[in-house]
Amino acid sequence: MQRIKATNIELTTMIEEGFLVGEALVGEEPEVAHIDLIIGEKRGVMGQAFANSLAQPRQGHTPILAVVRPNVPVKPATLIVPKVTIRNLEGAERLFGPAQSAIAKAVADAVEEDIIPKEKVEEIAIIVSVFIHPRGKDYQRIYRYNYGATKLAIRRAMERFPGIDTVLEEKDKAAHAMIGFRINNLKKPPYLEVAFDIPDWRRVEGVIRALPRSDAIIIEAGTPLIKRYGVEVVQKIHQLRPETIVLADLKTLDTGNLEARMAGDATADVIGFSGLAPLKTMEKFIEECKKVGALSLMDTLNVADPIEVLKSLKVKPDIVELHRAIDVEESEEAQWGNIQEIKRICNNKVLVAVAGGIRVDKVKEALKSGADILVVGRAITAAKDVTGAARAFLHEMGVEEVDQFRIMTDY
Repeated sequence: MQRIKATNIELTTMIEEGFLVGEALVGEEPEVAHIDLIIGEKRGVMGQAFANSLAQPRQGHTPILAVVRPNVPVKPATLIVPKVTIRNLEGAERLFGPAQSAIAKAVADAVEEDIIPKEKVEEIAIIVSVFIHPRGKDYQRIYRYNYGATKLAIRRAMERFPGIDTVLEEKDKAAHAMIGFRINNLKKPPYLEVAFDIPDWRRVEGVIRALPRSDAIIIEAGTPLIKRYGVEVVQKIHQLRPETIVLADLKTLDTGNLEARMAGDATADVIGFSGLAPLKTMEKFIEECKKVGALSLMDTLNVADPIEVLKSLKVKPDIVELHRAIDVEESEEAQWGNIQEIKRICNNKVLVAVAGGIRVDKVKEALKSGADILVVGRAITAAKDVTGAARAFLHEMGVEEVDQFRIMTDY
């Protein structure tokens, strides 16, 4: 492959029949600009896509060429395709006016600044998919946001941003701007799991509202709560705390894939099954959790030898909960078993939760034993000061209470 220089960064030219992809989101609603674009050689599939889009437009999404002024199309040839259906003259004016001008200027500036090499402008083409909100009125903002987004998307495409290492790092800590919260995949233990075995939604709601805002908190919809209100209670919890991980403690013993799917459809982030279930049931449950994008949890309540069960499973759960029953926790010492051995069997890709009678003075002991998640019920849910009780656990665990929203400035 031939190599070219652009902005002092070594770049590989587009392979025949291939293209580069860039994306950028810039600005604020309603004038926010979202640009998706592809850059490729005219003689390959890119040229075919360019010609087809121009020759066979879809109603309401008619593409137009980017021009720096009437009769002067930009180089490389750039096609602008609107994402939002244009229904009236006002919408057309926003596209033909500030958006078209901004995109053309961004492409021309990218060539002038050698982001796009001048010697390649006749050989390549660009297709830009542009979002213009129907409520956008401010032409200055539409212009500036679309200019910035197009320029950024071009640079990202030419520099192959993001690399796979960036994607893998960001996937578990990024917050999508359009949903306002991020999906927490429990990559930074320890965590405090607040267990709700109270079959009374009014009390549950009050306690949830009193919990401090923290990425280290998991809310468990306990089995009694789910038995009374159904698995949809998970969705009600998410409506109160959309940013918080919610666990559905099903203790499934049969029909593993069906129950896992039900909980996943109800927006559960973690779904629990019983380690007493048949191996095939557990394996189907774990596989179904992967399909719905939830984490699977094996509850070891009354399991004589959790390590032997884990060894027998062809697929391993994401979390293993070492659990003492409510009815016996007051009379037994906390013996969690060999946590390190459990992690070794699961290739150190499992979190271990400990449950049953955990108090603030037991936090250090549990963490020292290797626990990643501390499951606490009545010590928080029945406390006179729920907020203070939860904060006491978080403080003893040494975790930050709030993960500040990250402003992403990289490209």
